[in-house]
Amino acid sequence: MKNTSTGSENSEKNNSNGNNGKGPIEKDYKDTLNLPKTEFPMRGALPEREPKQIERWLNDRVYFRLLEKNRKKGKGKFLLHDGPPYANGGIHMGTALNKILKDVVVKYKSMSGYESPYVPGWDCHGLPIELGVEKQILEQKKDKQSMPLVEIRQMCREYANRFITMQREQFQRLEVFGDWENPYLTMSPDYVASIVRELGRCAKEGVLYKGNKAVYWCASCATALAEAEIEYAEKTSPSIYVKFDLPKETLAKLPELASIAKREAAVRTSVIIWTTTPWTLPANMGIAFHPTAEYVVVKAPALEGTELWIMAKDLQESVEKAAGFAKASVPLMTFTADKLHKLHASHPFIEGRQSLLLLGDHVTLDAGTGAVHTAPGHGQDDYWLGIQYGLEIFSPVDAKGKFTGEFPLMQGQFIFKCNEPIIQMLAESGHLLSKQDIKHSYPHCWRCRKPVFFRATPQWFIEMEPRNADSSKRSLRKESEAAIHQCTWIPASGINRILGMIQSRPDWCVSRQRAWGVPITVFYCENCSELKADPKIFDYIAGLIEKRGPDIWFTDSPAELMPPGTQCSKCHQSKFVKETDILDVWFDSGISHAAVCERRGLGWPADLYLEGSDQHRGWFQTSLLTGVATRHKAPFKTVLTHGFVNDKEGKKMSKSKGNTVSPLDLIKSHGAEILRLWVVLEDYRNDVDFSMESIERISESYRKIRNTIRFLLGNLFDFNADKHTVAVEKMSDLDRWALSRSADYFEKILKSYESYEFHHVYQALMNYCNVDLSSIYFDILKDRLYTAGTNSHERRSSQSAMMHISVSLIKLLAPILSFTAEEAWSHLPSFEGKQSSVFLENFPDFDKDFKVWQDSELVERFSKVWQVRESTFKALEDARQEKKIGHPREAKVDLTVSPIVMKTLQEVSEDLSRILLVSELNLAAASDGTPDGQMGAQIFKSAGIKCARCWVYRSTVGQSKEDPNICHKCVEALNAG
Repeated sequence: MKNTSTGSENSEKNNSNGNNGKGPIEKDYKDTLNLPKTEFPMRGALPEREPKQIERWLNDRVYFRLLEKNRKKGKGKFLLHDGPPYANGGIHMGTALNKILKDVVVKYKSMSGYESPYVPGWDCHGLPIELGVEKQILEQKKDKQSMPLVEIRQMCREYANRFITMQREQFQRLEVFGDWENPYLTMSPDYVASIVRELGRCAKEGVLYKGNKAVYWCASCATALAEAEIEYAEKTSPSIYVKFDLPKETLAKLPELASIAKREAAVRTSVIIWTTTPWTLPANMGIAFHPTAEYVVVKAPALEGTELWIMAKDLQESVEKAAGFAKASVPLMTFTADKLHKLHASHPFIEGRQSLLLLGDHVTLDAGTGAVHTAPGHGQDDYWLGIQYGLEIFSPVDAKGKFTGEFPLMQGQFIFKCNEPIIQMLAESGHLLSKQDIKHSYPHCWRCRKPVFFRATPQWFIEMEPRNADSSKRSLRKESEAAIHQCTWIPASGINRILGMIQSRPDWCVSRQRAWGVPITVFYCENCSELKADPKIFDYIAGLIEKRGPDIWFTDSPAELMPPGTQCSKCHQSKFVKETDILDVWFDSGISHAAVCERRGLGWPADLYLEGSDQHRGWFQTSLLTGVATRHKAPFKTVLTHGFVNDKEGKKMSKSKGNTVSPLDLIKSHGAEILRLWVVLEDYRNDVDFSMESIERISESYRKIRNTIRFLLGNLFDFNADKHTVAVEKMSDLDRWALSRSADYFEKILKSYESYEFHHVYQALMNYCNVDLSSIYFDILKDRLYTAGTNSHERRSSQSAMMHISVSLIKLLAPILSFTAEEAWSHLPSFEGKQSSVFLENFPDFDKDFKVWQDSELVERFSKVWQVRESTFKALEDARQEKKIGHPREAKVDLTVSPIVMKTLQEVSEDLSRILLVSELNLAAASDGTPDGQMGAQIFKSAGIKCARCWVYRSTVGQSKEDPNICHKCVEALNAG
């Protein structure tokens, strides 16, 4: 390392806006400096300028040009398949987070050379849209009942289209690239035709069936619901213990119990059940007991004589406590439930109804009595147990949640309002043991937010397990579990979540009782009611829908919709009636892999599904089930989930709470770039907290990134890459250090992009821009950039390094800060092969582009330099505080370092005084044995004169006859040009 007097401009060296007010520069000398020049503005003015760039991208068809480029010369395909948002309302922070993440992935993969199409889609059917239309009908004072169904459906179509147009513009404003000209819509004729074909494939595969079983039902929406449409909220319900009396016929088959009853003069012997849904008691058909648990008979006082109660031994104390017992009683008898198996109890208020005593593995002993009230028409476990024992699937409740004539005592009354009257009946008849209100988690409809219930009605299902003992039939559950293990889940915990849901989910109810949706295209024989669900008929109808639209199901007769000559396979008649149910919208979106990925030739299975973590129970699951059901394979290779957006206190954003922030409002005030930077700031795989305070911090980070780019561009104003580029091996040590450090950072960034860890991209970028570039490299570089000869080797060396850095940094920023990268690219000096858009460039490749920059030995040597620099800076600051100097440039430094450090500094061919930003430096080695980190620095005021051009204090100022105001270095620079 050289040990001569030199200087540096430090942070006060002039930039393109002048000299930062740090001191006067004579006009003549200012004109001789290579001050930065660039039209890349300091302020982004993002809200005003981003829309113009978005319009240019669309007009220049950059997305399509990028696709075409990679189709011809790329690495192959990479498909991120878009999960469709619902066409109802504007976007929110969650949808903005989702779309921006997808855009970052697609842009990264596209610039990396993959043909990576992004086809946005919208989910267009379903109840929210239909309810929105019903509201319009009411406002127009029309009678919905008298309106033709196709007119209502057309209104729904127009309603959805309005929000599709709105959301498309909003997503584009987020700077998202995609095929906005040809998105997929689940209501378009071609897509509906795909839905019909996929339903036919499910029928062909034997997993589609119709059954009368208990499903979630929303009385407010008057339709069946799927598991994915249920959310849980607190509800207050009556908790009651009820006596089901054993009749004489049952006691006669239990001699030991009968003997005890006679001995105790019991007026009744009862099984005690517990329920929080008294309204389901009219549908009771049985009582279930645990097969191996112990049950006890206890004695209880009654108004006349005594009663015997039967309950689980482990729950005796809690039941008796609820009944008001002061302490637990001594059981009169202990037995297992097999003694009661297939005997009967009497229904407490329906005369003549008997409840079969059953054994069920679903019975638990963590609450209740161990004897479970069983209503097959109002519960899933109850339903399957009822099927097993041949019980009637009884559900005396209509679509509006009111009792039917099958329970005449309360016909026409809403079931939840019947809890109290039923409890009153039980009390009056002596069958109520106790009652209290409890708060508990209860299923609610995710649309109307009202409590739901189980109701047995004829519905269409996708079968998870064979409904009989036929071992030759498929198990969709087991096949889906196997498919899950063949996919990659990010984060890794996602596999456990989806597995748990698949393992526990019931058959998928795919039918709905509404108007706005895809019809279930099956027929019934008018004569014998035989079902006609032939796959050929599904294909035939799909072809008609493609030509004439899905409303033909509601306008045309069965004869017009079926292939000519179709007959009933049972009675051979040719007259049919149509199914009136429509499909669950989750089936619509679930088959998008077939309707979009496969039919558009994009690739199947998709490489990546990326949605919120709630889609484990939604789109991920329905896509998996339809893919496995029809193609025996998952429709995706990798599934990546992100969390939810919370407010700054970690609470979920909700309009009702008033803690939401519109992404569109944020864009108007700060720009989409700030929102995009926020998306990648934290680990999005967890829930993300949002606050305006964080936005302000991110805005500051953005300004630092922007100023870094501006410094680079400003100092490349006269650089011609084709003429001035200095080979890496011929660059100065400082420039080679900068490239080596850049390579290290860029390698981390590339790996982070590939692993979808965008928060690590952000962290690396910020450290790189703030520390290695701004605080070190740029700080030292200003002197040679501004004051060295325009065409000097040292200046062109640094410009060459800065050009390499600029090209790579702008490309690496492009997937995240798309506007800024494109703007910077347009201001970057031209070079051979430079594309009109940064997105048409190839993303950096580490082995090809950066590996040659790496020099670990050089970086290690410079690490000693930076230690010396940091220690010297501290000594300079102490001297300034002691008023020995006014500014570090005035300083002369006598520096003593260990011999090992001395050797290292001498191996770096840079002027150390420039690196330390002082005017004079004397470097000396300490005695042997001095620790490496120990050094001594003495600070003096330089005896030199301040150069009017470079501001360095030198003894050579005044020695030049040409210009006595400047130092010899500046004279040389001016003479060299």
